[in-house]
Formats: sequence, structure tokens, C-alpha cells
Amino acid sequence: MARRISWLPRLPSMLRSVNESVRSHYGCSDLERIFEVQPRSAQMLMGLMPTVKIGKMLLVEREALAGLLARLYGAQDPAQELETIRREGKPAIVRRKLRELIQQDLDADATVLPPNVDLEPGVLTVRFQTVEELAASLWRLSMLLDADLEGFAKRYEPASGDLDGLEVSEAERSDAAWIREFLAGRA
Repeated sequence: MARRISWLPRLPSMLRSVNESVRSHYGCSDLERIFEVQPRSAQMLMGLMPTVKIGKMLLVEREALAGLLARLYGAQDPAQELETIRREGKPAIVRRKLRELIQQDLDADATVLPPNVDLEPGVLTVRFQTVEELAASLWRLSMLLDADLEGFAKRYEPASGDLDGLEVSEAERSDAAWIREFLAGRA
């Protein structure tokens, strides 16, 4: 008797997740996470799809992974269809130039400021009712800074002439310098 495939009941959600992803390629560890399988099983799944070699890593294009999931989802018997795909043999390594590589999934709204945060050059205002709401707002702001620190600085950092009438203490300047160094060190 064939072994039960634990991830087959989750096919619809896996397919939706891959289709809605901004990633261009998936590695073996990504397949482990998506399929919720061990490394060896993820390697076997990777062997069912065409791969792209980058350095020592093999990656699967999002379209290939979505195609496999869609084929299994559309089959009358997904377990039998998976066995058919296994018997077809290993697809070739794709040998074309890689135009785009996005290996990180981001929440689509992670870089959008929450409605309780107002930003204008030199001024940040956060309105909150609970500490959790404050923490969530600051986390979203940190995601924005992490994703595009330079763009954020160009947009919201005041020009030197814009500081007229604003008293900025030496402590605030040193805090801002420390934050810049900290964020630059993370990049």
C-alpha cells in the first residue's frame, strides 16, 4: 500500500499561496515550509520540476511550482497524478539567463503605513489606544525602513532649510544618528 501524502489536503491553500506570492523562485527550504515536509521529501519534490542553478543552489521558478500544484489540484486522484509525474522522469535544468530573482515574500501591506500613523517631512505622529496598537504601528514603520531606507529618507527627511522654527536637541540628533547607523548596519 502506498504511503499517505500528508500535504495533499492542503493543495488549495498551497496553490493560492504560491499564486499570490511575489517571489520568483523557491529553494528546497522553501518547499519544506510550504509542503510541511522533511528536507529529503522537499528534495524529491524539487526533482519533479525544472530547476534553475544559481551558484550551488537549485531553485524552482514560481510558475513551475504553481503548475505542479495546479496539475495535482485538477487531477481526479492527486496521489496517482503525483506518481505519474514521478515516473515521467526528472525535468532538465533551465539554462537561460535569470532576469529577476525575488527570494523573499513580503506581506503586500507590510510597507503601507497604518491609518494611525501620519508622516510628513521631519514629523512622525502615531495615535494609539493600546500598547499593542503602538507596537504594531512601529513594527510596520520598521518594515518600511528596512525595505527602503534611502527612499524613506529622501521623502521624509527634512531639508536643512525646513528646520527653521523646529528646536532639535543634541540628544535627538544623536538618537537619529544612532538609528541611521543601526539600520545601515542591518542592510
